[in-house]
Amino acid sequence: MSEPDVPRQDLSRLNSVDRISIFVGEKISIVFLISVVFTAYEVIMRYVFNAPTIWVHDSAAALSATGFLLAGTYAMQANRHMRITVVYDIMPKKIQRILDFVQHIFILFFMTLFTYACWKLAVPAVTLMETSAHAWDVPIPAYLKALMVLASGLMLVQAISQLRDDIKKIREVL
Repeated sequence: MSEPDVPRQDLSRLNSVDRISIFVGEKISIVFLISVVFTAYEVIMRYVFNAPTIWVHDSAAALSATGFLLAGTYAMQANRHMRITVVYDIMPKKIQRILDFVQHIFILFFMTLFTYACWKLAVPAVTLMETSAHAWDVPIPAYLKALMVLASGLMLVQAISQLRDDIKKIREVL
Protein backbone atom coordinates (compact mmCIF):
# COMPACT_ATOMS: atom_id res chain seq x y z
CA MET A 1 0.00 0.00 0.00
CA SER A 2 1.30 3.46 -0.84
CA GLU A 3 2.42 5.73 1.97
CA PRO A 4 0.76 9.14 2.39
CA ASP A 5 2.46 11.89 0.41
CA VAL A 6 2.74 14.16 3.46
CA PRO A 7 4.19 12.84 6.73
CA ARG A 8 1.59 12.81 9.50
CA GLN A 9 3.60 15.05 11.82
CA ASP A 10 3.97 17.84 9.22
CA LEU A 11 0.45 19.27 9.55
CA SER A 12 1.58 22.73 8.47
CA ARG A 13 1.76 21.58 4.83
CA LEU A 14 -1.81 20.30 4.88
CA ASN A 15 -4.94 22.24 3.99
CA SER A 16 -7.68 22.80 6.55
CA VAL A 17 -9.83 19.93 5.22
CA ASP A 18 -6.96 17.48 5.70
CA ARG A 19 -6.23 18.80 9.19
CA ILE A 20 -9.90 18.42 10.17
CA SER A 21 -9.96 14.85 8.81
CA ILE A 22 -6.86 13.95 10.81
CA PHE A 23 -8.18 15.61 13.96
CA VAL A 24 -11.58 13.89 13.75
CA GLY A 25 -10.04 10.51 12.87
CA GLU A 26 -7.55 10.58 15.72
CA LYS A 27 -10.00 11.86 18.33
CA ILE A 28 -12.88 9.58 17.36
CA SER A 29 -10.77 6.44 17.82
CA ILE A 30 -11.45 6.61 21.56
CA VAL A 31 -15.05 5.48 20.97
CA PHE A 32 -13.80 1.99 20.12
CA LEU A 33 -12.07 1.73 23.49
CA ILE A 34 -15.21 2.96 25.25
CA SER A 35 -17.26 0.39 23.33
CA VAL A 36 -14.92 -2.40 24.46
CA VAL A 37 -15.14 -1.21 28.08
CA PHE A 38 -18.96 -1.17 27.88
CA THR A 39 -18.98 -4.67 26.42
CA ALA A 40 -16.62 -5.98 29.10
CA TYR A 41 -18.87 -4.38 31.71
CA GLU A 42 -21.87 -6.18 30.20
CA VAL A 43 -20.06 -9.54 30.23
CA ILE A 44 -19.08 -9.11 33.88
CA MET A 45 -22.56 -7.97 34.89
CA ARG A 46 -24.27 -10.80 32.99
CA TYR A 47 -22.01 -13.75 33.79
CA VAL A 48 -20.49 -12.82 37.15
CA PHE A 49 -23.38 -11.01 38.84
CA ASN A 50 -26.28 -12.41 36.78
CA ALA A 51 -27.50 -8.85 36.24
CA PRO A 52 -27.55 -8.10 32.51
CA THR A 53 -27.98 -4.51 31.35
CA ILE A 54 -30.46 -3.16 28.83
CA TRP A 55 -28.29 -0.32 27.57
CA VAL A 56 -24.87 -1.78 26.71
CA HIS A 57 -25.67 -3.45 23.39
CA ASP A 58 -27.24 -0.34 21.85
CA SER A 59 -24.56 1.93 23.31
CA ALA A 60 -21.66 -0.20 22.10
CA ALA A 61 -23.19 -0.53 18.64
CA ALA A 62 -23.80 3.23 18.40
CA LEU A 63 -20.26 4.03 19.56
CA SER A 64 -18.70 1.58 17.12
CA ALA A 65 -20.86 2.90 14.28
CA THR A 66 -19.79 6.44 15.18
CA GLY A 67 -16.15 5.42 14.97
CA PHE A 68 -16.54 3.64 11.65
CA LEU A 69 -18.56 6.44 10.08
CA LEU A 70 -16.19 9.22 11.08
CA ALA A 71 -13.02 7.26 10.31
CA GLY A 72 -13.74 7.29 6.58
CA THR A 73 -12.37 10.77 6.01
CA TYR A 74 -9.27 9.91 8.02
CA ALA A 75 -8.65 6.82 5.90
CA MET A 76 -9.17 8.80 2.70
CA GLN A 77 -6.91 11.65 3.79
CA ALA A 78 -4.15 9.24 4.82
CA ASN A 79 -4.52 7.34 1.54
CA ARG A 80 -5.33 4.17 3.50
CA HIS A 81 -8.59 3.22 1.84
CA MET A 82 -9.03 -0.02 -0.06
CA ARG A 83 -7.20 -0.25 -3.34
CA ILE A 84 -5.95 -3.07 -5.55
CA THR A 85 -2.30 -2.36 -4.89
CA VAL A 86 -1.02 -5.28 -6.96
CA VAL A 87 -2.08 -3.38 -10.07
CA TYR A 88 -1.62 0.17 -8.77
CA ASP A 89 1.94 -0.25 -7.49
CA ILE A 90 3.34 -1.56 -10.78
CA MET A 91 1.94 1.37 -12.76
CA PRO A 92 4.16 4.34 -13.68
CA LYS A 93 3.69 7.47 -11.52
CA LYS A 94 1.81 9.21 -14.32
CA ILE A 95 -0.77 6.41 -14.56
CA GLN A 96 -1.05 6.26 -10.75
CA ARG A 97 -1.91 9.96 -10.67
CA ILE A 98 -4.56 9.49 -13.37
CA LEU A 99 -6.01 6.49 -11.50
CA ASP A 100 -6.13 8.57 -8.30
CA PHE A 101 -7.99 11.29 -10.18
CA VAL A 102 -10.51 8.84 -11.69
CA GLN A 103 -10.97 7.18 -8.30
CA HIS A 104 -11.75 10.51 -6.65
CA ILE A 105 -14.22 11.40 -9.41
CA PHE A 106 -16.08 8.15 -8.65
CA ILE A 107 -15.89 8.81 -4.90
CA LEU A 108 -17.18 12.35 -5.42
CA PHE A 109 -20.12 11.08 -7.48
CA PHE A 110 -20.94 8.29 -5.02
CA MET A 111 -20.58 10.47 -1.92
CA THR A 112 -22.82 13.15 -3.42
CA LEU A 113 -25.56 10.57 -3.98
CA PHE A 114 -24.92 8.91 -0.62
CA THR A 115 -25.05 12.20 1.29
CA TYR A 116 -28.34 13.06 -0.42
CA ALA A 117 -29.79 9.62 0.42
CA CYS A 118 -28.63 9.94 4.03
CA TRP A 119 -30.25 13.37 4.24
CA LYS A 120 -33.54 11.94 2.97
CA LEU A 121 -33.43 9.28 5.70
CA ALA A 122 -32.16 11.53 8.48
CA VAL A 123 -34.71 14.34 8.23
CA PRO A 124 -37.78 12.24 9.14
CA ALA A 125 -35.80 10.18 11.68
CA VAL A 126 -34.61 13.29 13.52
CA THR A 127 -37.96 15.06 13.17
CA LEU A 128 -39.78 12.11 14.73
CA MET A 129 -36.85 11.23 17.03
CA GLU A 130 -36.91 7.65 15.79
CA THR A 131 -36.04 5.19 18.54
CA SER A 132 -34.60 1.69 18.59
CA ALA A 133 -37.80 0.00 19.86
CA HIS A 134 -35.74 -2.06 22.28
CA ALA A 135 -36.12 -2.16 26.04
CA TRP A 136 -33.86 0.89 26.31
CA ASP A 137 -35.91 2.96 23.88
CA VAL A 138 -33.51 5.80 23.01
CA PRO A 139 -33.20 7.71 19.72
CA ILE A 140 -30.05 5.93 18.51
CA PRO A 141 -31.42 5.46 14.96
CA ALA A 142 -32.09 9.20 14.70
CA TYR A 143 -28.59 9.93 16.01
CA LEU A 144 -26.92 7.50 13.61
CA LYS A 145 -28.87 8.72 10.59
CA ALA A 146 -27.92 12.32 11.38
CA LEU A 147 -24.33 11.20 11.89
CA MET A 148 -24.37 9.50 8.49
CA VAL A 149 -25.19 12.85 6.90
CA LEU A 150 -22.31 14.49 8.75
CA ALA A 151 -19.84 11.68 8.00
CA SER A 152 -20.75 11.42 4.33
CA GLY A 153 -20.62 15.21 4.03
CA LEU A 154 -17.13 15.24 5.56
CA MET A 155 -16.04 12.49 3.19
CA LEU A 156 -17.50 14.44 0.27
CA VAL A 157 -15.49 17.53 1.25
CA GLN A 158 -12.37 15.36 1.67
CA ALA A 159 -12.95 13.89 -1.81
CA ILE A 160 -13.12 17.40 -3.27
CA SER A 161 -9.87 18.26 -1.49
CA GLN A 162 -8.22 15.08 -2.76
CA LEU A 163 -9.47 15.76 -6.29
CA ARG A 164 -7.91 19.22 -6.18
CA ASP A 165 -4.63 17.68 -5.02
CA ASP A 166 -4.85 15.06 -7.78
CA ILE A 167 -5.14 17.78 -10.41
CA LYS A 168 -1.98 19.44 -9.07
CA LYS A 169 -0.11 16.11 -9.06
CA ILE A 170 -1.20 15.30 -12.63
CA ARG A 171 0.10 18.66 -13.80
CA GLU A 172 3.46 17.90 -12.15
CA VAL A 173 3.96 14.62 -14.03
CA LEU A 174 2.74 15.84 -17.41
